[in-house]
Amino acid sequence: MSIKKEYVGLAAVIVALVLYLVLRDSDRTHYELPALGTIERDGIDRIEIAGAADSLTLARGDDGWTIEPQGYPVATAKIDEMLGAVTGLTPTSLVSESENYRQYDLTDDAKIRVEAAGGGKVLRRFDVGKAASTYRHTFVLLDGDPRVYQARENVRRVFETTVDQLRDRNVFAVDRDAVTGIAVSDSSGTLDLAKTTKTLEPTEEGAPPVTVTAWLTADSLEADGAVVDQILGRIVNLQADGFPEEMTKAQLGAPAYTLVATGAAGDTLRLYGERDDKKHLASSSRYPFPFLLAEWKVKQIRKSPAELMGESTDE
Repeated sequence: MSIKKEYVGLAAVIVALVLYLVLRDSDRTHYELPALGTIERDGIDRIEIAGAADSLTLARGDDGWTIEPQGYPVATAKIDEMLGAVTGLTPTSLVSESENYRQYDLTDDAKIRVEAAGGGKVLRRFDVGKAASTYRHTFVLLDGDPRVYQARENVRRVFETTVDQLRDRNVFAVDRDAVTGIAVSDSSGTLDLAKTTKTLEPTEEGAPPVTVTAWLTADSLEADGAVVDQILGRIVNLQADGFPEEMTKAQLGAPAYTLVATGAAGDTLRLYGERDDKKHLASSSRYPFPFLLAEWKVKQIRKSPAELMGESTDE
């Protein structure tokens, strides 16, 4: 009799487990994750980012992406990351249907609204909340849907940004091998140097002659090659250390120092005064706005005609 009761009890447990699994699976399939469709990166020509305190507009033109209305160039890596976040937005689970958004940072004072458009049409719009505790997902609201979803990746990190963080800092670059001459000018004068080669006699018997680069003035005086190399090493890929607020090139006035690297085309770098923060105002033919350079970079670039010729200075 007791054995029969045990079987009945076991059967009841099995039935309960089956019902639990069935109901759980039914609950799991109670909702379907929204299918967002496919957006091509090349189809996006405008991104609006709006937070509680500030908003940003990025626009794509013939010369790439810029921050509007100022027209500041956007760093390639930054816009690529944003385009990837927009086109790759993927809800992975439904988190809440209660419309209680505070705990997800999806209230108006905490969320970031992102809108991507192309050809005058809105292609995707969504609100970004805080990252999940693992920082591998982000809470989001999709356009027209009051439910909270988790989306892949830390999307908040991508769109929680500023104008200064987004700006392209590649302000000057030259192909070192393609440079055929340099010209510098400051208050002490101007110096033009042309790149050539010279042959050094071997120091050991039987060794072949050695050909090296030389930098000569118009009257064949040779400059200090180490000083020229230092300048070229710094301007091969020059990065800005910041930007002056709301300033145009026309407001800079006359430069204190000008460097021209000649080659297929002349590339010009101009240095201006030093600011209180020890950064120097600068401009270049490669970048449409003024920028700032750290003092140590300026010291490597700003070599007077006398220093280039190997003459001692009082500095």
